[in-house]
Amino acid sequence: MKVVKLNISGMHCSACSAAIDKNLQKIPSITNIKINAISGLAKIAYDETKITESQIAELITSYGFPTSLDNSKALEIAYIKGLKRRLWVAIPLFIVIFALHMGGFHTAWSGMVQLLLASVVQFYCGLPFYQGARSFFKTKSADMNVLIALGTSVAYVYSVYLFLSGAEGFYFEGSSAVICFVLVGEYLKSSAKKKASDALEILAKLLPAKARLVQDSKEEQWVAIDKIRKGDKCLVVGGEKIPLDGIVLSGKAEVSSAHINGEEVPKTLEAGAEVIGGSLVLNGEMIVEANKDSNAFFVYEMLDLLELSQSQKPPIGALADKIASIFVPSVVLLSLVAFVVWLFVGQGLAFALSIAASVLVVSCPCALGLAVPLAIVCASMRAKKAEILIKNPDVYEKAKKIKTIVFDKTGTLTKGEIVVQEFKILSANQPKDLILGLSYAMQSNNPHPIAKAILGFAKGFATIKLESKNYEIGKGVQARFKNADYFLGSLEWVESQCKKPLQGVSREDCVALGNQEEILALFYLQDSIQINAKATIEALRARGVESVILSGDNAANVAKVAQDLGVAQYFAGVTPTQKADKIAQLSQSGAVCFVGDGINDALALKEASFGISFIEATELAQEVGDVLLLKNDLWGIVEVFDIANATLKNIRQNLFFAYIYNIVLIPLAAGVLYPYFGIVLQPAFAGAAMAASSLSVVTNALRISSLRLANV
Repeated sequence: MKVVKLNISGMHCSACSAAIDKNLQKIPSITNIKINAISGLAKIAYDETKITESQIAELITSYGFPTSLDNSKALEIAYIKGLKRRLWVAIPLFIVIFALHMGGFHTAWSGMVQLLLASVVQFYCGLPFYQGARSFFKTKSADMNVLIALGTSVAYVYSVYLFLSGAEGFYFEGSSAVICFVLVGEYLKSSAKKKASDALEILAKLLPAKARLVQDSKEEQWVAIDKIRKGDKCLVVGGEKIPLDGIVLSGKAEVSSAHINGEEVPKTLEAGAEVIGGSLVLNGEMIVEANKDSNAFFVYEMLDLLELSQSQKPPIGALADKIASIFVPSVVLLSLVAFVVWLFVGQGLAFALSIAASVLVVSCPCALGLAVPLAIVCASMRAKKAEILIKNPDVYEKAKKIKTIVFDKTGTLTKGEIVVQEFKILSANQPKDLILGLSYAMQSNNPHPIAKAILGFAKGFATIKLESKNYEIGKGVQARFKNADYFLGSLEWVESQCKKPLQGVSREDCVALGNQEEILALFYLQDSIQINAKATIEALRARGVESVILSGDNAANVAKVAQDLGVAQYFAGVTPTQKADKIAQLSQSGAVCFVGDGINDALALKEASFGISFIEATELAQEVGDVLLLKNDLWGIVEVFDIANATLKNIRQNLFFAYIYNIVLIPLAAGVLYPYFGIVLQPAFAGAAMAASSLSVVTNALRISSLRLANV
């Protein structure tokens, strides 16, 4: 199986993409279809032995939606330019037609001018709607184009009939107004959709266009990024972006990865360090070996995930799509019934045709089809601005139901970096300066995490010079200072070297310093708490979400972290399977979100209503999580909930606008008020109302793009 990416233009809403999807599914050689009605992108899996990419593109084009294998957005840009060009023709011509009609110029020459101008509007400016309506004969699925083409054609053809028969009171202004108003709305919608989808392309621009490959012969060769394959070696120097994902083979450089984790402080990378494409080398140089092909680079994977999340729909979108799929046939039937009824009651052919045209035009389901997908696009881009990747759109609906959020401890609530939490001096004979000076000197140049914790704690006492120092693997350090031996390491080992064992002290998670006579001091160690961890938990509690800690660490460590963060419920010493079981148990009392970063968290991430992971997490946790935080800041979890809740609210508002519009205006267009109040909706005003409905949905959805998020 192969996968092709296509660029489809002319899709107005999800009803259009659903029609394409429905008909492609009838072809056995096509197995997987994902179409994004907003961006115009499609990913289609197919059997290359039975069908080609060009044939698939031709099929979709034959449905009335021009399709290109080129992913450069050229078709979309051309479509928008075409709309603009037609719009600039339609507006002045409609103004002239409207002026002649309203001015009472009911002469033969006036009718001829209106006919000529209206013909240009109908068949040139309205051509995109006829092209789209053509798909009905192949797909048997009616959409907005069918309603526009049918409604305006009814008004235009009847006006031609009136002109040829010598009658007065043409409807040329009605058909022209509908096309004019719809073009305005379609142009604004298409421009808004393009603006939202263009933001996706910013991700791809994070990588440079070319990479400097180094051959075994030491020759350098510049190649395009898409030509890079696993195992290729690339030289990167100061001021350049790293063009690939890989491992540093040699060299040393300061690298900023702000686009990945939001950290502005650069890191010094040497041989063995992992790098992600798009990171900026500030100074130095290094040779990096690609550990994957270019199409699997993180930037492109993130782009695919974002596009996929926008092509999917949350459960709330299912109802809208189902209604949109049966809506158009129902409206056509309703307009036919209205036509027959008004003709039967004696209102005349002109009145009945006007009613039928108004019902067809006012009922276009474009607003209904845009309500959900456009809100998701805007929410996805707002989340990306906050360095959040929402991979599963179900999150937008599920977040509102979450009652409990469960955190892994190590690497999630804590940094995974050991620090000295408490320091106790046990000897009355040795001053603090000497104890900390000895500790610093004994651990200097030691890469062990515990050594780093002690060095950080005693960094102001680096004045002692040792006579000798020896490392005991798995035990600690033995050193000689002023003809005396000192020991720094595990409490059991230090006790075995001195004459006085300790009594009545906590022995959990501590390192001891002693000499041959006694234990001099104890360093109690703890994993450091993440920045904003406590603020995040408190903010979630304020939003009605209670926190729980679930960890495989020992009870004392978990209890300490829970106490520091104000978390009442915690579970320690649990296995990966037990984590998933505990999530299932907690879910019986309400929806549960899980936050984790390790391989051992994968089952729990999958078991939860939705899971959140981090860019620095293991690949498995990143893959399984429904949300990926692209920054090392737990506050992003609060932002996920705020964005999701705002998006769900926005979707409901959009659906309300779309539904209430049709509920109110369809009966009005059908003429239910005419017998009592003489009120009837003319086709021109029906077109304006339809455009206004779609624009209200677009405008409301775009508000998410500028959503203000709470600060810490």
